[in-house]
Amino acid sequence: MTLKEFGVSALTAAILSVSGAAMAADSGTVVSNQAQTTKSSQASQEKIDNYAESTEGMLAEYKGLLRQIDSMKVYNEQINRMVQSQQGELDSLNNQIAQIDQTATEVVPLTLKMIDALDEFVTLDLPFQKEERNKRVQELRRLMDRADVTTSEKFRKVMEAYQIEEGFSRSIESYKASLDRSGEVVTYDFLRIGRTALLFQSPDGGETGMWNQQTRQWETLPESYRIAVQQGLRIAKKQAPPSLIKLPVFAGEE
Repeated sequence: MTLKEFGVSALTAAILSVSGAAMAADSGTVVSNQAQTTKSSQASQEKIDNYAESTEGMLAEYKGLLRQIDSMKVYNEQINRMVQSQQGELDSLNNQIAQIDQTATEVVPLTLKMIDALDEFVTLDLPFQKEERNKRVQELRRLMDRADVTTSEKFRKVMEAYQIEEGFSRSIESYKASLDRSGEVVTYDFLRIGRTALLFQSPDGGETGMWNQQTRQWETLPESYRIAVQQGLRIAKKQAPPSLIKLPVFAGEE
């Protein structure tokens, strides 16, 4: 081999050696770059996955908030309707209170006039159970002066007294009471037939009489009425069945 040929071969071997080294170096660089790229890709994917999970959580929370907002809207609308209804009731109560105050100023004088009228009526009526009826009127007068009793209760009591008086017109009763006869107090059996007649009879039947509404005095009746009054007393005491009896009746004044 000539010197020239040896030099070419050596140069070729050197070039090949350098190329191999370069290729080996490039291969290592590629592998390293690929590993870094893979690592970066994994990191990016993890970030994307985290973002996706975070986005899904935020979306679910957003949807939940929307549902809460819808529920609150419905609730607020219902509360608003209830407030409007309560305001209407409050206005109505205020109007009623105002009317009650106005009514009270009118009812009190009316109630007092009714008591006066009842007192006068009892005085002018047949004189039966006078003590009890006068006591009822006086209790009504005392009731009107009490501050612990409402106006409505006072009016109710007066109406109750009127109903009791009205009931006397449709009933028959017998009771015992005393009369002053010629300076002597005598106890009699009394027979009241509605407000038509008020009669009396002594326990032994020896004296029979009645109240004359025209003269406003007690008068003695003839003996012929003794049995009729006795029969009326027995009927009033429910000791005999109802039947027709003949009794004197004074006609009312024109």
